[in-house]
Amino acid sequence: MTRISFAARSETGKVRSSNEDNLYCNGVIMTASTRERPFFLAGATESPAIFAVCDGMGGEDCGELASLTAVEYLSRHARNILHNLIDANHEVQEYITDANNKLLEIMRQQRIQMGTTLALAVAGGGSFTLYNIGDSRIYRTNEEGRLLRVSDDHTLAEEKMRMGYITAQQAEESRERHILMRFLGMYDDEMGVMPDINGPYEYENSKRVLLSSDGLNDMLPFRDIAEIMTKHKTASDAVNALVDAALFRGGKDNVTCIVLEFTEEE
Repeated sequence: MTRISFAARSETGKVRSSNEDNLYCNGVIMTASTRERPFFLAGATESPAIFAVCDGMGGEDCGELASLTAVEYLSRHARNILHNLIDANHEVQEYITDANNKLLEIMRQQRIQMGTTLALAVAGGGSFTLYNIGDSRIYRTNEEGRLLRVSDDHTLAEEKMRMGYITAQQAEESRERHILMRFLGMYDDEMGVMPDINGPYEYENSKRVLLSSDGLNDMLPFRDIAEIMTKHKTASDAVNALVDAALFRGGKDNVTCIVLEFTEEE
């Protein structure tokens, strides 16, 4: 039996007036009344379980609406995903398609523009699988306890890096690092919005996972994130240290993190 200890925290930050991030933490999401206050949640559950971070974008309240819609639709699809883990990739794609179509419907009806990223972890059986769209990042520890970045950013800067036009360092410093090439809320009649899929990873070979909006990595370099993730003993200590560090460095954007820790029990 696998025990999943989790901790989630979301903060508006020191510059933005509202929080456009949202999350799905084992069935809990941030509502309109809770998202504008500092949010913290910690607990433990048994596998299977689902966790996600969404970072909305759009003027006025559009970003908040986009990320809220994404996690609300994840709530609707969670049962299907968890009850059909053998075909979880298909079920996740069904969720993404439904959420994307709903966002497009809202945009047509209200004549607005909006979108959201998605960083998603589905834990079930003896392993977990990671999915991402946009630039919300996913990290995991390996067998030696070292932190690895799992996700690729779907941004113009990283696309140029992958094509060899710029270096990784230039991509991190580029103004194009926030121009998203893939996100929920895209008009794509041919392929639909497809997530990157990483895994499955066995629990025994990867003890911790971090899902985070870009308000974290915009403020903290990878080495600092890795040090915090490997130094702190509990998921709660790690998530609080990560968000506190991002706020201390300036908190220029909303910052949302979920830390998961997997332990085997008899």
